Amino acid sequence: MKRITMKLNVATVAAMAAILAAPGWAADASRVNWSVAPKSEITLFYPGQASLEFVTGKEHRKGAAKAVLGGENCLNCHKGEEADIGDKIAAGKRLEPNPVAGKRGTIKVAMQAAYDNQNLYMKIFWPAKEAGAFHEYVVYKDGKWENYATNRNNAAVAAGKMKASYEDRFTIMLGDGKSVPAFNSQGCWATCHNDMRYMPNEPKKAEVQAHPILGAAGMKKDDIRKYVAESRTAMGPTGGWDKIKSKPEIDALRAKGVFLELWQWRGYRSNPVGAADDGYLIEYRAFDSGKNPFFGNWDGAKGQPIFMFDPARNQGRAGLTEAEFRNPKAPLLTTKNRAPYDPNYKWKNGDLMVKQGLQAPEGSAADNAVAATFANGGWNLLWTRRLNTGNKDDIALKPGETYPIGLAIHDDNVTARFHHVSFPLKLSLGRKDGDINAVQIK
Repeated sequence: MKRITMKLNVATVAAMAAILAAPGWAADASRVNWSVAPKSEITLFYPGQASLEFVTGKEHRKGAAKAVLGGENCLNCHKGEEADIGDKIAAGKRLEPNPVAGKRGTIKVAMQAAYDNQNLYMKIFWPAKEAGAFHEYVVYKDGKWENYATNRNNAAVAAGKMKASYEDRFTIMLGDGKSVPAFNSQGCWATCHNDMRYMPNEPKKAEVQAHPILGAAGMKKDDIRKYVAESRTAMGPTGGWDKIKSKPEIDALRAKGVFLELWQWRGYRSNPVGAADDGYLIEYRAFDSGKNPFFGNWDGAKGQPIFMFDPARNQGRAGLTEAEFRNPKAPLLTTKNRAPYDPNYKWKNGDLMVKQGLQAPEGSAADNAVAATFANGGWNLLWTRRLNTGNKDDIALKPGETYPIGLAIHDDNVTARFHHVSFPLKLSLGRKDGDINAVQIK
């Protein structure tokens, strides 16, 4: 596939500041003198179906489970082994029953960080074959809409029945170091379990829908995503998806700050509006209050889009052509150019529609401003986040402190667990004991 070069002016961050209307956002990461910030090179690797239950179980390296349960950081044993581990798993030699063709075992990320009295700033680069700046599409065919393109780990894509299209993502998971203590040494594995989607013991959709808290009568979920053990009444060798605590108990945990933050920059669903979405983890992967930088555009019950392009704002057209599939010059569906879907419009075979649209984020969901450029063989991100957002669903960062973090990258048109991850890491502000050490600037 032809490489796509995309450029987003760094002034996007400043423009988003005005949209967010948040005090203290006048400064942005493009103004930092990055020559004063130390650069960290971090190797992310492909983990396959490695889960918390794996790293604390007998299949892990001899004696490793005991060390992990005793609070020993994974890096104490595995530092420098990322390439060996990632290459074997990506090739399907272990922990991966469904290898993705051509998947690389590791990705090297370069990171720098700085802070002032209001904001945390990060500069991030990683190499990529192409800019994953597109997402899912549907196509109109013989009077109905059908899936046209989705992620590469989808069986229909692997079988050649659908096209591959999914966005790149850069994810930062952050803890306060106290509320979810396992995250300090286990990193992302504290949230990854054998009973999540695409994992060995994934429950059936009907089972999840029938659950009184997670299912149709409660949270309206039909699959299992990341969660922490604090949200369950019990955990077993396959996880604890159905052992969820009551809503009052979960609300009490959240009020006490028992959660992990989850920031996700998305190549399609947040990049064009200069943002990363903001979420958190307790009993499920959830979004912060407010409005995300994207909105859904698919009505599954009716089997049709929710919105179409307003023909008056799209050269008389309500959809896209197949020539505009993954075309950076194609229009993006936004709150400014959309119209309610009209089934009586003169749709033609081959008309395309995107399954997600873009909007300006609002509220606590609007805490991360990111300007991104795809150039020089990879993604370049400039990230700004207030130290203390003042929101209860966020962790307040303080100079002189060190925080546990984990990193992940989705690329090559994949989603869910088919990503690359870091071992447990530390981010320090004004200290030198982190894997990434943020320096103070004026």
